[in-house]
Amino acid sequence: MIRLEELPGHPTEAQDTPRRVCFVCTGNTCRSPMAEAVANAWAQERGRRDLRAYSAGLSALEGDPIARHAKEALEKRGIEPVKGRDFREHTAHSLRADEVEQYDLLVGMTDAHVMQLLMYFPHAADRIVRMPTPVSDPFGGDAALYASTLEQIERGVKELLFSEDPT
Repeated sequence: MIRLEELPGHPTEAQDTPRRVCFVCTGNTCRSPMAEAVANAWAQERGRRDLRAYSAGLSALEGDPIARHAKEALEKRGIEPVKGRDFREHTAHSLRADEVEQYDLLVGMTDAHVMQLLMYFPHAADRIVRMPTPVSDPFGGDAALYASTLEQIERGVKELLFSEDPT
């Protein structure tokens, strides 16, 4: 598995340019915005200026808000919104070809997302990975399902981006 610190040009503490990670799911209203929110909140809490997270969908309905249960799960878990990337103001969008080069790592939620990313953006194959454990779609589920999905996402984000942290 590729980790952020293994990417070519990974910044040192002296560098100002953060690595940009884009979490990708289908509609960009549940899983990927939750992963973005978790990664950004944890990076801020830990003083990790070398990391900035984003999210996108492969078939998003442009402008849709974050799913109500996703927002509630993040809030109940105590995930703090980050200035400039506030999950409460999230609107869905589909990943565009012109955006792909902006990201150092593209993280699909499932094998199917990774396959689509590879088909659409083969030139970025060396930057495309899957969450350590696939995260199934909670869309249409209840609050408990979203809370469970968020737990999966937190484990994956920790393993992928914060594995050196003891907490």
